[in-house]
This record gives sequence, C-alpha cells and structure tokens, in this order.
Amino acid sequence: MKPIAKNVALALSFFISLSFFPIINTAVTNPLLTETCQKVKNKDLCTSSLGAEHATQDAKDVAALALIAINVASNHGVNTSVYIKKQLLDGKILEPTTEQNFEDCSENYEDAMQELDDGLAVTLSRDFKQVKIELESAIDDADTCISVLNQKAGKDKELYEKTNHFRQLISNAYDIANILAPK
Repeated sequence: MKPIAKNVALALSFFISLSFFPIINTAVTNPLLTETCQKVKNKDLCTSSLGAEHATQDAKDVAALALIAINVASNHGVNTSVYIKKQLLDGKILEPTTEQNFEDCSENYEDAMQELDDGLAVTLSRDFKQVKIELESAIDDADTCISVLNQKAGKDKELYEKTNHFRQLISNAYDIANILAPK
C-alpha cells in the first residue's frame, strides 16, 4: 500500500473506532453548585434537580442558586397542583375521604405556591431571613398535606410521593437560603 493510502486508512480507522465509544457527557458542572449542594440535607436531589437547570451553569453566587432552587420547587408544585385538580375534575368517582384529602392538599399547595412566589420576590431583594420564613411556611404546607394523607383513609400513593418530593425540594431551597442568612 502506498504511504498516502496507509495514512488515510489509519485516519479512517481511527475515526471509525471513535464512533463506537459512548458519547461522554461533556457538560461541566458549576463548582458553586457542587459546593453548595454539599451543605444541604438532600445532597443528591440538590445536585440532580439544580444541575438539570441550564441557568445553574451561569450562577455566579449562592443567591442565584437559591432563586433557581425556589423556582424548581415551584415548578414541581405547579405540576402537582395540576395533578390534584385533574384528579378532582376527571369525572372519576373518588372515595369521599380521598376526595377530601385532595381538596385539603389542594389548599395546602395554593398556600405553598404563594409562599414560594413571595420567596422568589424577597430573594431578589436579598432579604434572606424573610426568604427562610416564606420557605418554612411552604414546608409547613407540604407537611400538612403529608400529614392529611398519613392520617386519613383514602391515601393516594402518587400524591404522597409527589408531595414528599415537593417538600424535599423546598427543604433544599431553605438550606441554600440558610447559607445566605444563617440563624
């Protein structure tokens, strides 16, 4: 074989062999995210939920991560609120206690969503002590829904899991706010 043909064949085989390797995740994790998530209770959830947000890559300070964490919790809350309303309006006949649980939790979610919205606003004003107060109230609302689901007949497993996840997301946002305004 001629030298040029050998070089072309070598280069071609090199590129073909590269195509068989799995694609390596080249996304770079913001070191601020890694450092911050090490300080919260739900480290893995913090890293996965915030790491999935594109805005996290551009976060320059912990306050930006707090905003993103509150927004992630809020988005999850909206999705769960839609689930609750769909179950109530779907036309399926729910057991009376199950329906009451959904109605109670719907009210808890409305309150929690308002508190998360307020938390976003006060985060922008950098009043992190007030952010913690808003997030504590949202956690209380999630806890109340969980308590309702645990105490009464008619427990809906999916709603319980969604609410527990919601509570953990809010807790992460609270822990991040706590970094900004400890005690």
